[in-house]
Amino acid sequence: MRSYFFTMRFFIFIFFFFSLQVIIAQETYTPTKIQENEVVMDGILSEKIWKNATKIPLDIEFSPANNLQAKKKTTAYISYSNTFLFIAVHAEDDPKNIRASIRPRDDFNIWNDDLILVRLDPFADARNNLGLAVNALGSQFDVKQVNALSDEDRYDSTFNMNFESKAAIIDDGYTVEMKIPFSEIPFPNGTDQEWHINFYRRYFENGNEIEVSSQPRDRNNNCVVCQTTDNLILKDIVIDKRLEILPYVSSNIQGSRNSPDEKIAYGSVKGKVGLGLNLDINKNTSFELTLNPDFSQVEADVTQIDVNSSFSLQYPERRPFFNRGTDLVNFTDGAFYSRSIVNPSIATKLLSQGKKSRVFLLNALDQNSVYLVGGEDRSYTGQGGKSLVNVLRYQHLLSPKSRFGGVMMNRFYKGGGFGHLFGFDGLFLLNQNLRLSFEVFKNFNEEPINDWIDTDATINGKTIALDGDKINGDALYIQLYRKTEHWQSYVYYRNISPQYRSDVGFVVKNNRKWGTLFHEYINIINKPAVQSFGFGTKIDVVYTFEDLYKNFSVDLFASLKTYGQTELSYTLDYDAVKTFLGIRFNNLPTHSFSVNGSPSESFNFRVNLNTGKDLSVNEDIPEIGDLTSSFMALNFQVNDNLTINPSIRYSRLEKTNGLGNYFEGSIARLNLRYQFSNEFNVRLVSQKNTFTDQFFIQPLVQWNPNPSTIFYLGGNQNTIEEIEGAHFQLLQFNQTQFFFKFQYLIGL
Repeated sequence: MRSYFFTMRFFIFIFFFFSLQVIIAQETYTPTKIQENEVVMDGILSEKIWKNATKIPLDIEFSPANNLQAKKKTTAYISYSNTFLFIAVHAEDDPKNIRASIRPRDDFNIWNDDLILVRLDPFADARNNLGLAVNALGSQFDVKQVNALSDEDRYDSTFNMNFESKAAIIDDGYTVEMKIPFSEIPFPNGTDQEWHINFYRRYFENGNEIEVSSQPRDRNNNCVVCQTTDNLILKDIVIDKRLEILPYVSSNIQGSRNSPDEKIAYGSVKGKVGLGLNLDINKNTSFELTLNPDFSQVEADVTQIDVNSSFSLQYPERRPFFNRGTDLVNFTDGAFYSRSIVNPSIATKLLSQGKKSRVFLLNALDQNSVYLVGGEDRSYTGQGGKSLVNVLRYQHLLSPKSRFGGVMMNRFYKGGGFGHLFGFDGLFLLNQNLRLSFEVFKNFNEEPINDWIDTDATINGKTIALDGDKINGDALYIQLYRKTEHWQSYVYYRNISPQYRSDVGFVVKNNRKWGTLFHEYINIINKPAVQSFGFGTKIDVVYTFEDLYKNFSVDLFASLKTYGQTELSYTLDYDAVKTFLGIRFNNLPTHSFSVNGSPSESFNFRVNLNTGKDLSVNEDIPEIGDLTSSFMALNFQVNDNLTINPSIRYSRLEKTNGLGNYFEGSIARLNLRYQFSNEFNVRLVSQKNTFTDQFFIQPLVQWNPNPSTIFYLGGNQNTIEEIEGAHFQLLQFNQTQFFFKFQYLIGL
């Protein structure tokens, strides 16, 4: 541990020695205060206050042009009352060119629409940007943009804010009005505020995406949130603390049968009630309590193909309680994974944001704990009993562009056993191109004595079966990342000991010393046929802690963006050496082709094809096979209301001697949704899985007027083709469930 503390002191020294502050042009806006009733939320900018409101032009096209004068005029207007921030935007265009549909607030396809995005940085320190998007028909999408370790982690779409929006398509374009409660925005205490703000518009020209902004975007600066720097001055606002009560009632009934000739036998109706409480202790500290929570999802997870995976698969979190604020515990190695808390009977959460710090505290009593043990080539899971979960996270902001923090997590199992994890991490922007990040973890575990995992496997002489072993491990992740307008490069080192575990996380791999070198060239051409292109390479070298040469892999990739928002990419993943279960394999190339695009408002698509060599990892003795896998997803926007989204995944690993397959199958899924309004929709999800010979249909009626209030009524109808020798046809359902839930937000 002494070496870890020395390493961390060294990182901090580097930051303070090399840190450079980039000066970005700033404007200061001081809007006029109004009365709340002066704005009628109808999407039409007819009120007199907009004529006198503070005006902000969105006159800079930063993509695909590089900070040139915008071709279409866009003007934002700002005003405010004691308790609300009012924003309006007039986006000029030919109404025939406007792309938009009526969407629920969680629909990612809104980014294929004409829309306006407002970025708010209430602490004016680039810790994050709160993004509120509204399309030309008034549909909402909210997202938190963070100063992240990579582009993939930059956006937290689980963020929710309860605000009102309206829009209207008019003769010369469209207009948007937004009414944002100050109570929904975390900001420093005080009635006088100075925030940072930025406006963004997306539209389409000849099928190509155009992005404009109220500020220039420096492509040489890899910190996007740092470039929201225009000042917004608000005087004498009212600090309105939230007190929200969130009661719910839900019920379901299930039935099944064992042969096609039987009638479905239903069990008793099961009901459940629960209560949530959200309380603002002060303007930047909130406390949440939930009793007997119902964490059921509205829509079933998209099934992943796991037939040739030796590690457990990770699914995204959809439960609102666990999504709020969890960007603070988003670690590279999966040290925290909220879905490891399966069925809590009570959970509490404290979120606090000071001027220089952030705190996250989570406690939960879980009724059905998942126990996960990662290994060198396989992971092992079991279903456990009750446990108590605690997570404490602290982060200190050293400057607007760098941070340092620590975390402590533990899980105590009923009947004995525990898992403790302690860690430190940091992100330092050495200059506008170069960043250094690291994570260091140490775990102390005592296994419960239980039969949750059934295996004879061992790791470094200790059994994976739960027999009370004391386990200690550690992990180190360090990355030096550089990005300019044309070049993106990083050096990444991971050191994960054989006994490293996180009982509140999702750590499936260990026993590896792993080095990665990545280098990519990107060029934005700003021509219709070739809008941008790129190419690069990635090299991975992996050794175990026993100095076994485990893997040497070289990736070569290239991409091109052309007409109709179409992106084409190719990757050669060449494993020169791959060691699995102690067996060494050589020369395993895989070719990956992908095409995705959005040529029109009514259609977008994504297609992937993979061919090459792969291992049959779930055979007793792994062997090389010929891999063919593909994925296709289509999205048809039939009109403003109706969306049809079919997809299919296929995978086959053929024996090299041509005498059969190690596996072959597909998962076909169809999602139909009719959106009557931004708040109300009906949808039908169906899926056929030939790997498991299962078929299900899930009809659902949903009303969701704000992020917390929800009503849904639906059911799951399942066909398992073979049950105890009985064969069922596709629509001869043998498992059925009907359910409803009503949850209502009461603000006091």
